[in-house]
This record gives sequence, C-alpha cells and structure tokens, in this order.
Amino acid sequence: MADISTLLEKYKNAFDLDGKLRVAPGVTEKKVKRVQGLYEAALAGDRIAEATLSELFASSDAPFAMSHLINLQTIPQLPEEEEKTIGGLVAERKVRDFNPVTLFSLISGKGVEGVGVDDQGAAAIVPEGGRYPLVSVKSDLESFYQKLSKRGFRFDYTWESRVNDTVGFFEALPDELLRTTVDTQYAEIFDALDMAKTALGAFTLPDGTVVPSNALPSPEAIIAADMQIGLRQINGRKIGEISRYNVFVPIGGKKPLEWKIERYFATIDITNPSTGVRITPPPMRSLFPNITIVETERLTGTSWKMVPAPGTTKGRPVWEILKLRGYELPELRVRSDAGFHLGGGKVDQFEGGFENDSLSFRYRYVVGGVLWDEKWVGVSNGTGGNPVAP
Repeated sequence: MADISTLLEKYKNAFDLDGKLRVAPGVTEKKVKRVQGLYEAALAGDRIAEATLSELFASSDAPFAMSHLINLQTIPQLPEEEEKTIGGLVAERKVRDFNPVTLFSLISGKGVEGVGVDDQGAAAIVPEGGRYPLVSVKSDLESFYQKLSKRGFRFDYTWESRVNDTVGFFEALPDELLRTTVDTQYAEIFDALDMAKTALGAFTLPDGTVVPSNALPSPEAIIAADMQIGLRQINGRKIGEISRYNVFVPIGGKKPLEWKIERYFATIDITNPSTGVRITPPPMRSLFPNITIVETERLTGTSWKMVPAPGTTKGRPVWEILKLRGYELPELRVRSDAGFHLGGGKVDQFEGGFENDSLSFRYRYVVGGVLWDEKWVGVSNGTGGNPVAP
C-alpha cells in the first residue's frame, strides 16, 4: 500500500485532490486526518489506535472519513497504473453524456461542403476584395462501435469484520480498487477493438513474396498489413502512411515474433559456386513499419491485430477510451440503514445495516471505448499460414 502523504504531495489542495474528488456531506479535513492518523498507527502495530478506530466505526461517522481516505489513496495512483496498462494504446476522449459519440466532420476530412472547398478538401482561393464562400460543417460522423458503461459493485463491511479486524479489512482495499479500475478500462477499450473483424486479404510484397489472407504473424505479414491499411479508404481518402503501430498478439506470442523479425533482417550472402560472386539480397528493413508488440489475453491461438498508435493518423482518431465529463474518476461511497431499538430509539447507523449488520460500500466508475472505423485495424486469425517466397 502506498504512503498517503507521499501520494498527496503533488496536490495544492490534498483534501479534494485539486477538485478531482467529490467530498461527501459531513466529511471534513479534520475528521479524515483523525482517521488517517489512527489508521496509520494501527498499521504500525498500535493496538490502542486499532481499538479506537474500531470504536469510532461503531459510534461516529468514521466510515465516511475512511471512504474518503481510500479515495485519496486510490486516485493519485491511477495515472501511473493507467500508463502501465493502456499507455500508448489509446487516446482519451471526454464525453458529456451516454448518447452515441460523434465527431465534427471537420476532423473526419469530408464534412465541409459547399463552394468554399475544392475536390481535395482544400479551402478555396479568395480573390482580392471578394467574399469568403460559404460552407456547411456537418457533425454526423458516428463511430463504428462505441459503448460508455456505468460499472460498479457493492461490498459490505460486516459487524463481524469490525469486531475481528477493522484495519485488515481496509488495508488492501486501495490496491484492489486500483487494479479493478485499470482492468475495467482495459475491458472497455478491448470490447471496442474486438468489433474489428474484417480480415487482412492476400497481398504480394515488392520482392514477389505472397502473404496469404489471415496469415500467421510474421515480418512479411506485418509489412503486408501496413501496405494494405495504407491503401484503404475512409471518407473517400486513402489512409496512407502510418508512422507507428501496436501489434497485438496472444500471451506468449511476443518473443517468438521478435525472434522471427530478428531472423528476417539477418544479412545472408549467397555465393555463386561457378563464378565465386557474392550476392547480398536487398534489405527489406526500409519496408518494415515502426511497431510495438503487445501481448494481450483478449487474443488466443494464432490471432493478431495491428492498430495505429495514438497520434499517428494525421489528426483522425482511431481507438479511444471514453470518460464521462465530471465523472472521470472512480468513486467509493458508504451507506448504512441501521433501524431502531426495540421499545424506541434509533440504532447508531454505524452499527451496521438492519438486515445484515453491515455497512455497504459502493464502487462506481463510468468508462467506455470507441473504435471510429475498423478500416484502421489489421485483423488476422492466423489460419492462412505462412508467406510463400517467390
């Protein structure tokens, strides 16, 4: 578990993480610091602090302060965990609601219509003293696939847990919530990528090598995929050159593919036995795209996919993670419905719920993924076999 004080050093207002964390009613900085002090002391082995914290959970609003404290531990660590898990794979887009996400067609490249643009989409020439011609800008480019989901779960802090071990229950919770958050992000973006299903076709390389449709992952297949993607058209325009790709392979597939690539680029000299002339084949490295090989459990067998890296497609988005504006971060809240004592008198709410002696904690996270067009993606299930040399 990360040290709380260290995590909060980069924030001017550590209590609400510079406005990123919503503060529940009744939660104050003083209460959170009180719970934090007892919690850290209990983790260090202070039994008095542990007993005091347990008592506060039964007789005060400490659970609300603890919920806030867990958020303070989880959220600052999220950017680093995101970078480890999905960094370099997708761009991020914030959306205003759950409606289908769309782009202004200015971004798509073919949405400006009228006499103000020519056949190539360039702005018209305005003569001296002339009026600027009028164009219309549409906003109707919808995604090939998109989904924004409200995800979450509820878990209970039982009366028995409070009696047995208040500190132990919460010790691993920030790390568990952090892992759940990045796993949720990963699931959403790959739900979008899974919708790209159109297989790469057969392709002949400049040296005459024939790469079959649905080829196995190989250097030749990667070169062919790069060339095929570049020739595809979106909104009437060819995609063209992509400066960098991510190549996704099943778990365990990265090192075999790296070995194939190294072997493919090894220089081979061929000596004519009758003349003694040494011939070196022309290098193919100039045709090989810049790639990063990424293993993923979302692919199995011989399947692989090739996707442009974020920021490599001339301003056009390809594959993005969606976050709801104002709710970009996960949130943990607490609730209890305690009931009443027999004969009257309300039971303290922190004794636990009426039905099962539990405090209910709720985790909520709104996140999604979007794939703007499957033509950006090279897809192969690997059943077509290896390339055939000329």
